[in-house]
Amino acid sequence: MSMPRSLPVEPLTAEAFAPYGQVIECAGHRSLPINHATSRRFSDLAQLETDPDGRLALSIFQARARQRPYLLDTLERHPLGSQAFMPLNGQPFLIVVCAARPAPEAPETAALKAFVSHGKQGINFRRGTWHHPLLALADADFLVADRLGPGHNCEEIDIAHWQIRVDY
Repeated sequence: MSMPRSLPVEPLTAEAFAPYGQVIECAGHRSLPINHATSRRFSDLAQLETDPDGRLALSIFQARARQRPYLLDTLERHPLGSQAFMPLNGQPFLIVVCAARPAPEAPETAALKAFVSHGKQGINFRRGTWHHPLLALADADFLVADRLGPGHNCEEIDIAHWQIRVDY
């Protein structure tokens, strides 16, 4: 058996993540004072998407820490709506995306990209963006905004045989 190939990790920035969706964070965004100036509102940080038959829902995912080495096993996408993750405990997490529809039988490592959130950043995957399921670095809760409704909104591809690891 060959050694897994390594996928480098880069810090999560709005510019680098733009082809896949939006980074959800306060830094770099204007805010407005609200509630008699006891709070600040940072508006429209992500463009949530759904088809006409679905509705947007907020959920909490309780994620268990993934164990090192972080071996990639699945890519998924949600063709009917976007999917946003925001860590509730300030925990960093890994994000792996794929620039194009992957061919399950052939590795397309050049199309894969890995990011790390510093814990005060969330992400919103644009509708149809291929990505690895949640890669929590520690046990953590995540606020998730995604589409609920009729139709099949999760396509998966097994990529375990690609033997790719994320070194972080």
